[in-house]
Amino acid sequence: MGDRKVETRRAILGAAVQLFTERGYKDFSLRQVARATGYTPTTVYLYFEDKDDLLFHVAMEGFKHFCSDLDQAYAAGATPVERLLGIGRAYVRFGLENPLYYRLMFMERGEFLERQPPPGFVAPWRALDLLVKSVVECIEGGYFRPGDPLKYAVGIWATVHGLVSFALTNSSVDRERIAAIEEVAFAMIKRGLAP
Repeated sequence: MGDRKVETRRAILGAAVQLFTERGYKDFSLRQVARATGYTPTTVYLYFEDKDDLLFHVAMEGFKHFCSDLDQAYAAGATPVERLLGIGRAYVRFGLENPLYYRLMFMERGEFLERQPPPGFVAPWRALDLLVKSVVECIEGGYFRPGDPLKYAVGIWATVHGLVSFALTNSSVDRERIAAIEEVAFAMIKRGLAP
């Protein structure tokens, strides 16, 4: 793809991300993206098959940032448990700070997780791979009892996903309360999987 085509594609995707973060899933349209970029809808269709394809790319932008946040949290931990809890905290923080992205990625269009990412994007399941790696380290380090790392990881994921979903669907719950519930959830994970 030539430089101009790459720039046009990036401009369209950038506008789509901006509109999505302002308006959300239900109010997102390809025509609005075209208007925001100054291109015609026909031009947008040259780069993205349809609204679904464009939203998929928007979700992949979200996963790029999400996986980067988890990688940084993992790298900052000094012990396997610190790395695991760091990943969990980064997960919750991402969901609370990026609610529209989170809803698109994990609640409204969960099937995006199953699709092959476009060139230049990370696979969404890379986040689960990192979680499984962290669980394996916790088992090998004696922090968790022996067991199936994937089952442990999915259980942990379900816990943090439930917490974020709870926070996003209950506007009366403030960040301080979510932080307290988060600590209870992490304590339950540590005690529940302890040898």
